[in-house]
Amino acid sequence: MDGPRAQKDNPIKILLVNLHSSYNAGDDALTQEAIRQLTEQFPQASFTLALNDPASYHGMGQAVESFTYWVKPIAPDSTSAQWRWQALPGLIAHSLLAVAGYHLTGHPWYWFLSPERRALLKAYFQADMVVSAAGNFLYSSGIVGVPFLLALFTIFYAWLAGKPVYMLPQTLGPIRRRRERLLTKAVLTRVRLVMIRDPISAEVWKTWNVRGVPWSLVPDLAFAWPGTQDTQEARALLAEYGLDSGSDRPRLGVTLIHWGAQSRTFARQSVYEEAIEAAIRDFVTSCAGCAVLFAQVQGPTRAEDDRVPARRVLANLADLSNRVVLVDRWVPPHVLRAAYSQMDLFLGTRLHSNIFALTEGVPVIAIGYQYKTRGVMRLLGLEPWVLDIEQVNSETLVHLLRAAWAEREQTRAHLQRVLPWAQKLACQAGALIASDFAQKR
Repeated sequence: MDGPRAQKDNPIKILLVNLHSSYNAGDDALTQEAIRQLTEQFPQASFTLALNDPASYHGMGQAVESFTYWVKPIAPDSTSAQWRWQALPGLIAHSLLAVAGYHLTGHPWYWFLSPERRALLKAYFQADMVVSAAGNFLYSSGIVGVPFLLALFTIFYAWLAGKPVYMLPQTLGPIRRRRERLLTKAVLTRVRLVMIRDPISAEVWKTWNVRGVPWSLVPDLAFAWPGTQDTQEARALLAEYGLDSGSDRPRLGVTLIHWGAQSRTFARQSVYEEAIEAAIRDFVTSCAGCAVLFAQVQGPTRAEDDRVPARRVLANLADLSNRVVLVDRWVPPHVLRAAYSQMDLFLGTRLHSNIFALTEGVPVIAIGYQYKTRGVMRLLGLEPWVLDIEQVNSETLVHLLRAAWAEREQTRAHLQRVLPWAQKLACQAGALIASDFAQKR
């Protein structure tokens, strides 16, 4: 049989790009699932991963510094990563010089490059394919939008190096500036296969009218991720924080985000946290329940650390004693997901905390800080259970939480019907890449 599965004597090299940090449990799960699916299709493949936070990764393959890391290195325990604008001209010059040498002489020119930066360029030139990570990094941010431009350059550089490039399930946008939309369209015309994970992004893609580029609607890879379902370990984790598995108290799982520290345009962090507090208080008192705050993301910077807002919320609910707890230590993604399965209802701001809970059949109220959340919930027919972080307040959130609790059994039944479909589609990402790669070869 022809194709990647038959190429065991000629293992391919795969470069995964646009990865952020393994301190983000969702990102880590997506990375694991991408490698799992690609390994199924290319059993002897070797992997190199270009991360913005390479020190955080300890999984399969070699981690190297991304283009973003060149100009925005992450220091341990920093409040936020600082831009080194003086490094940007060097990034462009050195990377283009290496491409020129590669095409003119067959040997990239790495003049005056450190071993760490040379490792990234070598990974491009030695790769048989480049795969852009699943997630949401193609969106407008800041005044100039440098992170957005670097994400595009990361994809475009694969094409400059003459490598087939694929894009795993991605949310497109929100992209506010016309020049960014034109650049995105121009770069994605160089991609052999575009996978889009939600219907809102699919509508955006269709309006761009990109010709000649195959695309497919593929749900988020976290729906396909098997993880390691260890209920016993999850129960031990909750018991560590005083939650007895034998208790019949209903449990509300909660994740927050420090969006005010990550988005300059968001000025409602205190209103958002007050709404979370009100919803927790209402659930604990009216349902005789308890609430568990989880830190889905713990870095790499303080601005991205969910424990920061969670600790403020916990402090303001101190009068509820041990009926509200914060799981504040690092927990591997598979244990987090198993812990979410022990909840009766989930109130999540982090998208992948919601997906983890949903895959365990737990009804979710999702607070969306970008339209990726609404898009994923719409895909599953759960859009009525989404609130925008720009509009959330105590009254609306308490009302929605009460409604979700009243309809929890109907939602569970709905998830039993829709999840097998989403999981089946999400499992096809690696096969779609393998099929195109076989045709190219």
